[in-house]
Amino acid sequence: MDNWPSLMAQLERQPKSDDFNFIFTLCQAQYGYIGYLLSEKKKKEAKQRIEKTMATLDEAIIQYPDSAKLYTLIAALIGYQIGLKPWKAPWLGPQSQENIELAKKLDPKEPSVWFEEGNSYFFRPAIFGGSRETAIRNYEKAWKLINAEPDAKKNWFYYYVGAWLSNAYLEENRKKEANNLLKELLTEAPDFKWVSEVLLPRSK
Repeated sequence: MDNWPSLMAQLERQPKSDDFNFIFTLCQAQYGYIGYLLSEKKKKEAKQRIEKTMATLDEAIIQYPDSAKLYTLIAALIGYQIGLKPWKAPWLGPQSQENIELAKKLDPKEPSVWFEEGNSYFFRPAIFGGSRETAIRNYEKAWKLINAEPDAKKNWFYYYVGAWLSNAYLEENRKKEANNLLKELLTEAPDFKWVSEVLLPRSK
């Protein structure tokens, strides 16, 4: 994570492109970094990056209206907005879910769709339909789908999905499953500190 700001700066310095892969890579990287900023309580910078990335996605969706990946990122950023202002959940929550449902229709085999639906259930209060068990089922589906992709382990998102699935297992006291998955992740990414220093000790 220490290198992430410099990597983000490199991406942002590149000339503006209409290429889908560039747009998605940039927005997905912003999504991951925003999550880190929120975990570090850097809300002002997170808010700025959410607004900037949303603007990029709004433009991209016009050019690529059938991209499940883009709608999923929109849903995820709306989720971040809810995290910043929980009182907006009754209005923003349905918007996030609408984007997830649209993404599922466009590409039901896209791992990020199921991962974000998992997040929706994981972070939503039970009174509003939140369920860790349902979240786990969605995370597991995302994990299965992403493992079927030939180059999945070259992308940070692969490890992110595995870590959140492990975290959900721990929240449900499924320590053995969490421990096995965390050890698997560390064989590929030994420097993933959230896994090695936070999640793995909880799984013992």
